Amino acid sequence: MNEITTTLNDFLVNTKSTAALILNGKGKLITSLHVDYSDSVAAMSAAILSMSEKFLIDLDKGALKQLFLKTSEGVVIGNKISGTNFVIAFTKEGSNLALLMRSTEELSVELSKNSLLK
Repeated sequence: MNEITTTLNDFLVNTKSTAALILNGKGKLITSLHVDYSDSVAAMSAAILSMSEKFLIDLDKGALKQLFLKTSEGVVIGNKISGTNFVIAFTKEGSNLALLMRSTEELSVELSKNSLLK
């Protein structure tokens, strides 16, 4: 397991998240844990993130840093790592949302120190 995957796995264990992936701005999967069809999920996530970024720019509301989606089965948190790289985490509804959002941001900071994700 490489350093990025190890960091991602530690995050899943510590936050009790169910799955996570890292992608670049073009939707190319960098790594994932416990995500079915991870290449497709990365591509769809990139589209959502790109549209969200353009939406915020058009409204002059700053740059996208973190994205939160609530579903009937849980939550999805996307957080910018650096440049155009993003980490996406999936978890069940019962998780502490504030802690998860903060932990995802801390994970992004830690991952941004990795030369492959700068």
